[in-house]
Amino acid sequence: MDRIKATTLAALVILILFAPTASAQQVVAANLAIISGNGQLPCPTCSGNRPFRFFYPLVVKVTDASGSPIAGKLVSWQVIFVPSAIGNSSLAVDPTSVTDSAGIAVANISQGNVVGTIQQPILQSTVLATVDNLSATFYVTQALVAVNPGANTNLVQTRLDSPVLGNLGFEIGGPAGSTGTGAPIIIHVDAGGVVPVTNVSVRLLNDDPARPFAVCATQPGADPGSVLTDANGNATCNPVFGSTPGRGRVSVLVGGLDPANYAYPTAPVPLISALGYIQYNLLATVTPVTPAALQISGGNNQSVNGGQTSLPLIVKVTDATGAVPVASANVVTWSFTPAAGAFLTTTTSSSDSNGLAQTTLTLLAGASGKYTVKAALASNPSVFVTFTVTTNIQVSTLTKLPGGDGQTVPTNQTFGTPLAIQVTGTNGQPLPNVGVNFAITGPGTLSASSAFTDGNGRAQVSVKAGNNPGTITVVVSVANISQSFTLTVIPPGPSLSTGSFVNAAGRNSALSPCGLATAVATGLAPGATGLVLNSNSFGPWGTTLAGVTVSVNNVFAPIYSVGTVSGVEQVTFQIPCEATPGSLPVTITVGAGTAASTITVTAAAPGIFETLMTDNTRRAVALRPDGTFVTLQNPARRGEVIRVLVTGMGPTTPPVGTGSLPVPGSDALVTGQVIVGVNNAGARVVTARLSPNLIGVYEVAFQVATDAPTENDVVLSVAVNAPGDTQTRFSNGSKVPIQ
Repeated sequence: MDRIKATTLAALVILILFAPTASAQQVVAANLAIISGNGQLPCPTCSGNRPFRFFYPLVVKVTDASGSPIAGKLVSWQVIFVPSAIGNSSLAVDPTSVTDSAGIAVANISQGNVVGTIQQPILQSTVLATVDNLSATFYVTQALVAVNPGANTNLVQTRLDSPVLGNLGFEIGGPAGSTGTGAPIIIHVDAGGVVPVTNVSVRLLNDDPARPFAVCATQPGADPGSVLTDANGNATCNPVFGSTPGRGRVSVLVGGLDPANYAYPTAPVPLISALGYIQYNLLATVTPVTPAALQISGGNNQSVNGGQTSLPLIVKVTDATGAVPVASANVVTWSFTPAAGAFLTTTTSSSDSNGLAQTTLTLLAGASGKYTVKAALASNPSVFVTFTVTTNIQVSTLTKLPGGDGQTVPTNQTFGTPLAIQVTGTNGQPLPNVGVNFAITGPGTLSASSAFTDGNGRAQVSVKAGNNPGTITVVVSVANISQSFTLTVIPPGPSLSTGSFVNAAGRNSALSPCGLATAVATGLAPGATGLVLNSNSFGPWGTTLAGVTVSVNNVFAPIYSVGTVSGVEQVTFQIPCEATPGSLPVTITVGAGTAASTITVTAAAPGIFETLMTDNTRRAVALRPDGTFVTLQNPARRGEVIRVLVTGMGPTTPPVGTGSLPVPGSDALVTGQVIVGVNNAGARVVTARLSPNLIGVYEVAFQVATDAPTENDVVLSVAVNAPGDTQTRFSNGSKVPIQ
């Protein structure tokens, strides 16, 4: 039997083992929300006060079922032809984009300029964004201009139908924090004065955020804070007013974009100021809402040391329903009993735009007992709430509880054990309701910067590692007593799961001792742009390559390569020959990061190596009797013996160890019963042995039947009944050309 030159086979196996592999399954999107760009109406050639000259990008946000953004999600974009749309043509859109860390995906759109006519006053297009089974629909319209002798005519007209002109201009109004009580804002858009223009956005602009403001109640499918024109060309905006009363100017923006709703990190085109087809000025009068109710919002039931100040005591001021916050000056008065041993930071406070007002209580050194702090409406003292602040027994010791100090986790992970402390008083007893402060330095964040001790005198905080490796120090303090915790952030390990491991040849989950396997997961080769191959290609492979190690059932595996193929991170290695069938633990270390999972190993797990042939179809790697490869141009012949390269054929006689080759000049024959199927019929097996020069690769020689079909895609499969195995193990289905 002919020997194959090692260099030729090694080069071939590189191509086989590292063919592009599907990336790990991403989190399924649960929501696809429009963020910006819907309803645009630019006019590149318009005259007058229409500065909107080109389309801005379309933006969506992808989140999971819990509302968290999904990064790295592929969003598809497509222009949808709508037969009923006037002049629908020529819009170009990015075919795909990928979400960033905030779940944001952006698609650029563009459209050439054309001369308009009465019959074609606009170019209107529909763009569909899709991800998983979700979709979001954008409508974009280019307003056209008719070229006339002596002057050009803008073919799209807009009209403010509501509100009507009053003594001070066009006015809207309503109570603070609620939807306007008067007529809604109605904008009409048509083409040539005849044809309604649908799906044009209308939104409100607020010139001074510190003054009274309003936004449109968002219409489903529109940008946040906007509505779209309907089939009659009318857009109805119901203004929702902020909590600050007074009078201020707002604008109605038609067919445009507001920077306040446009700011996202990956914006490819900056938006400095609002742009739109046209803008109408309105006067908004926001009437004050009467403070009528108080709610405790934070700081109740504190325990404070003598000589210390409480955490803020916070109330929320609302209307009588409790739903609308009230911003008002000098709205809350504060008092406390007993009226000795303490003082308030302020006895009168104003509520902010969220209706929140606050004060603090400072206990003097000799204070003792319980204090009741009363917050009442200045306009109606009978409306009040009360806070309780208890004087602490003085803290004597602050003790770290076991388990928190000295922990180590990869970047962006939460440390498994919270940092907990025990507060003990001068009486030797645990102190409940003590305010404890936490401060952090280093690459991490705290779940809270302060906490109160529970009934056992204990307080705790969780720590999440940041993006970078390093040391974290958390200082815990009460009064002038402190303790510190030291934590370590290490580089991330790979994102492993049971599904990360596949047969290197069959690309299925079947794995066996001595066979070749490929792990596919993010974090296996961070930053790699290609493959790093074991430097000793024709001898034993090292168990460490590019800082990566793989152990199976606590035995280090020989590694063939580490790197990326078509952007997919992967490691190919040999499953140790001493591995026993069953569920086995696997640990992969990448630098300082480690991850673990399990694999299922069976006595045999055949996989046929395949290569991409000239017609872009994958077929089995096989060799004719003269040592040449079987290809479309050099097919196998009827009656001849060809060899197919596989992995995972199980034990051999004599056995060969992990990372080893057969003794030169001798064959290591497969001990199990080998079955070859050609065109769904059995073929005569000549030999099945380990390759003399490729680790983990077997050669199965069989005779092509004299009546085998002569075509390019004859079905080929390999199976084996390994000793002691109760199941016949089948390979992946492959194909071979026969002449």
